[in-house]
Amino acid sequence: MPEPYAEQVAEWSDLAERTEAMAMQRMMLHQSPETIELLGVSAPDLADGVHTVVVRDPMWGYWNKALGFCSPVDETTVAEAVARARDQRVPAFAIQVQPRAVPDGWSAIVERHQLTEGTMFVKCFGGAEPRDVETDLRIGRLGPEDATSFTHVLCVGFGLEETEEAHALFDGPQYFDGDWAAYGAYDGDRLVAAARMLVVPETDAVSLFGAATLPEGRNRGAQGALLDARIREARDRGIRFASAETWLEAPDNPNPSQHNMRRAGLTEVHTRPNWVWRNPDVG
Repeated sequence: MPEPYAEQVAEWSDLAERTEAMAMQRMMLHQSPETIELLGVSAPDLADGVHTVVVRDPMWGYWNKALGFCSPVDETTVAEAVARARDQRVPAFAIQVQPRAVPDGWSAIVERHQLTEGTMFVKCFGGAEPRDVETDLRIGRLGPEDATSFTHVLCVGFGLEETEEAHALFDGPQYFDGDWAAYGAYDGDRLVAAARMLVVPETDAVSLFGAATLPEGRNRGAQGALLDARIREARDRGIRFASAETWLEAPDNPNPSQHNMRRAGLTEVHTRPNWVWRNPDVG
């Protein structure tokens, strides 16, 4: 790898980590006081990253993460995250450490704190450009009046139970305005796919996440078109970069999202696993 390109990827790795961590933190801190109380939400800084906590997470613990690290993660940082999760009786959480932030002796830290290696994710970042995407669906920007339908699509698309807690986490009108935006794909008047974005001015990037599709909307170009719509809005706002992540595909487990991100011009800057801690005191 040429040295200038290697330096750029290293810089983008850090920007990708910071963008996601800030997006996760703002997703937590922008919740209403009622939702914070209902779900047990908090998002303190942790070393140079963030630790997001949703004690009663309707998404299987997805939002319980320590991430965004650009400097080596020392044992004190891991111990602080584990202690917080234990004190708040979180069933489990994941520490995500990019390769450049893995410290010497990481395997010993993992063993001492009883972390297990879980799903591998790929971080994607770069100066994505709008492109023409073929779809027979109508793409439109969503507003607060679409919040219930948005959450329905997320729940069905991800296989979640559509509960009061899920709607509390995702329905907030604040997530359709300002630095936040959401887009949907329609089959006639029916919303069949949706995706969310957050502009992160500190990294000059848009964080792309929350993408899901109903079964009847799949294999119709919905997510490629929603990816393009969000990149276009980011460009219109003067944002240089786009940031996203998805699980790393394998020969026997293809991932269309990873291909969509490549086609949009994003660079796969690094992979990193979930290092999962499970609370022995919570059944």
